[in-house]
Amino acid sequence: MNSDGCKYLIFSLSGELFALELSQVAEVCEPQPLWPVPAAPSYYRGAMNFHGAVVVVMVLAEFMGLTVDSKMEKLIVLHESIAALAFLVERVIRIVPAAQVELLEGGERPFASGTVVISEGKARLLDARVITDQATERVNSTS
Repeated sequence: MNSDGCKYLIFSLSGELFALELSQVAEVCEPQPLWPVPAAPSYYRGAMNFHGAVVVVMVLAEFMGLTVDSKMEKLIVLHESIAALAFLVERVIRIVPAAQVELLEGGERPFASGTVVISEGKARLLDARVITDQATERVNSTS
């Protein structure tokens, strides 16, 4: 099952493949200088200036409870309609059009809405809105 015109950004965390719908992504860039966010959980590394807007940077693997065992080389900045948030990830692999994937529905793991099957293997399809909602809940419950 494919969504016509949809594209997926494939990236890695803790040696596993993950995907985001490209429509949820504003930009992929190199890590930027960060300013501390006082009293924020450890998975928030700081805030950055992104084209004049303040964007908070999250180590996605740490937030998801995965092992952070390698250098975070890329920032995935979410579309502003979702949140002023960027994910630090190990690396970005490629963008894949829907015509080149098999989309399996059902997210049996947290934050997943399904699985994207590509030539490199299976990538857990994450929903950035679910992640940001959960992050907001966590911050609000600790305040």
